[in-house]
Amino acid sequence: MNPLKIFAWPVGTWPLQEHSLFSTSRTILSIAILVTMLTIMNVEIWLDLNDAEKNLEAVMLIGCGFLAVSKVIWFRFNPYGLVTNFSSASKDYKELSGVEKRAIMRHHAYMSRVTCLGVLGFSFAAMTFMSIASVLDEDDTTMDQGNKFEDNTTQKEPIKYPFPSELTMKTLNIPEDFYPLILFAENIMLILTATGNLGSDNVFFGIAFHLCGQAEILKMEYSRFIDESENIIHRFHVLISRHYQLLKLFKELNDTISTILVIQLLTSYLLICLTGFQFILSLSVRNMVMMMKTFIEMFIVMSQLFAYSYVGEYLKNQMKDIGYAAYRSSWYNIPSYLSRNIVFILRRAQDPVQLRAQHFFVVNMETYMNIVKTSMSYLSVLRVMITT
Repeated sequence: MNPLKIFAWPVGTWPLQEHSLFSTSRTILSIAILVTMLTIMNVEIWLDLNDAEKNLEAVMLIGCGFLAVSKVIWFRFNPYGLVTNFSSASKDYKELSGVEKRAIMRHHAYMSRVTCLGVLGFSFAAMTFMSIASVLDEDDTTMDQGNKFEDNTTQKEPIKYPFPSELTMKTLNIPEDFYPLILFAENIMLILTATGNLGSDNVFFGIAFHLCGQAEILKMEYSRFIDESENIIHRFHVLISRHYQLLKLFKELNDTISTILVIQLLTSYLLICLTGFQFILSLSVRNMVMMMKTFIEMFIVMSQLFAYSYVGEYLKNQMKDIGYAAYRSSWYNIPSYLSRNIVFILRRAQDPVQLRAQHFFVVNMETYMNIVKTSMSYLSVLRVMITT
């Protein structure tokens, strides 16, 4: 899990870090930079309410920035569930033995890395494209102006930035000589937005897949504990204690992430509608650069929501199958006073372990489909408003 530290450490949300002045300063600096970007976006909307395309992009960045600030603050000052799960994961890896157990944990670690690198890769690719898109858009505008004004009349075009900030810079009377510095600062803001938004998510994904791997190992041990153990009573009690420990770790993890999940679901729902509406607007005016940018943004938002939903669905199924694994064992060959405990394991497994957002929303694949369908329904209404 050490690669996860690369993205969580810069913003100060790494669970196992020492809470010193240096880590606190990193968090404060990250929040200050993100709040500056949010302020610029709000000023841009306030100064120009007529440019729908630019305002939609500003609102999209406000949603991503607000989500990043919320995650940085929450995971920095409420890391208890992450710390306990990471400490338990370190202990599990030290006590890991057996070829099959190692294969299971390697497989789930691979799933975690694929999920984290996939979401982060698409996000940083979008941030890069946003920086390049401003240059491409500027070139297209210059070519159009050259076709319109064939005489020697020159018209000064406004400077393009990675995200809408032209009016703010004009209001502050920023000299054009500072353009490279501003360009660098805005790229840093975009990178921090992606890191603050997804760096803490990767920590959660890593812990969640580790719990899924431990549940898979527990299923294997439940199905074999009678055939492979001489002291069946002691072994059975150890497995029950391990099952209880996994349920407790999941509860602590869910309590830590539940508040963020509410913000994540609401923001994702809003961003899917906004990016889809922006894509329709750019399609109507045949702006290819904006079409590509909004399509990538919408894909990233949906992939991030899909990652949360898939992890919630997979974790629920893994915990639920523990009861079935205990039922598949040779429980009929053990004393009746011990086999009766299988009923309690089955009963506990029937109570689904679900990733919840503040006990209101269950985060699984069904929730993902409902959010996507509802977003597309509102998007179709907005499309009709444009055509009419």
